[in-house]
Parts: sequence; C-alpha cells; structure tokens
Amino acid sequence: MTKEQQTASSNTHWQLAGIRHHVFLKVFSVLRHNLLGPISVTRMNHSIMRRNLEKDVFDKTKALARLNKIELQLEEAVFGIRGLSIWDETSDAEASPEAIVSAGLKLMSGFLTLRNISVERLPEDSGVTYALVRESPFLYAWLGLLCHIEDHATKPIDLHIHFKDPTRLEIVITQPLYDVNAQRAADAPHAIVDHAALKLLADAAGVQFEFSPQIIKMGWLTQKD
Repeated sequence: MTKEQQTASSNTHWQLAGIRHHVFLKVFSVLRHNLLGPISVTRMNHSIMRRNLEKDVFDKTKALARLNKIELQLEEAVFGIRGLSIWDETSDAEASPEAIVSAGLKLMSGFLTLRNISVERLPEDSGVTYALVRESPFLYAWLGLLCHIEDHATKPIDLHIHFKDPTRLEIVITQPLYDVNAQRAADAPHAIVDHAALKLLADAAGVQFEFSPQIIKMGWLTQKD
C-alpha cells in the first residue's frame, strides 16, 4: 500500500468513526434512560424495605416479593450493560437483520415521532429464515439511514417497512423525501448523515442503499455470501 493509499484509508477510518459517534450520541439519551430505569426501580424497592425495617414493620411475604423484584431489575440492568458491547465496532457478535431493525426502530421511535414520521412494519412472509449479520456495523448503518430520513423529512410522512426477502428490505414513503424532478437524490443542507456518510456506514456493514424519492432499498450480504 502506497503512502497516499494509507493516508486515504486513515482518513476514511476517522470519518467513519466520526459518523458512528454522531449516530451513537443521537440515541445515547434513550440508552441512558433504558439503563437507569431498572436501577431506579431497584432503589425505590430498596428504600421501601429499609423504611419498613426502620419502623420495625417486617412482612416476610412482602419482603421476599420485593427482593424478587430487585433481583429481576438487577438482571435487566446487567443485561442492558452487557448489551452496550453492540456499540463496539470491532465486536464480532451476530444477530438477525430483523432483530437489529426492530431494535433500531425502538431507539429512534421518539425522534421520528417528534418529526411527524410514523412507522409501519409490514408483516414478513412466514417461514423466512434470516441469516445472521455482524450486529454492530449493521445497526450503525440502519440507524444512520433513519437519521438520514429524519434529516430530510420536510413534512409528515409514513414509512412502510417490509422485508422483501432475507437479504433485502424496502421502505416505501408516503411523501417524496427528495425532489422528484432531480436526476439524483440531493442532500438537505443541514443533514449530518448525508449520502456520503451513509456510503461509509454501508460499506463497513456490507450493505447497499438504493434511493428514489419515495422508495429506499437496503440490501446486505450475509456471513455465508
């Protein structure tokens, strides 16, 4: 590899890292809320038990029930903390595309709603088996696409999301996302996740995006391809 190629590769690496950082910060408040939720409930149950003990009011049945709740909440918190590994782009953890798409929609649902973007998941064909993909880069690419749609939506829109087959997803948009008269989809001036950013995310995930004013297609390679 020549010096120029090394420089270009290094620049691409840092650009990709910056885009992923933006995507992560976008959903960080949701992640924080999801992590703190079970811990807050645990603290509440702990306070109630302490107060009852200080008052010398002890009901064994109620105490055991609260201990069970605390244990369940702590398990949920530990599960959420372990799940943070998904944001490590070097992780080799795998998941099904369907599960990653669902997780990404949950993380972005509040932001999309604030922009008057509603989402409808169309039912998939029964009996479809989804081959596993690398979880981290695929999630970054999917969230990047949702951020891109949010940046470019200028009016209320509906997204109809449908898996066309195990390696292809299609989003039909009720209102044009781009100028229908333009030869190619143009980026909004304020967009952070523009087409160039999406291409970096897609290349890292083995994903391809195809854009038209009212249809976005997302295809991907599996570990077996």
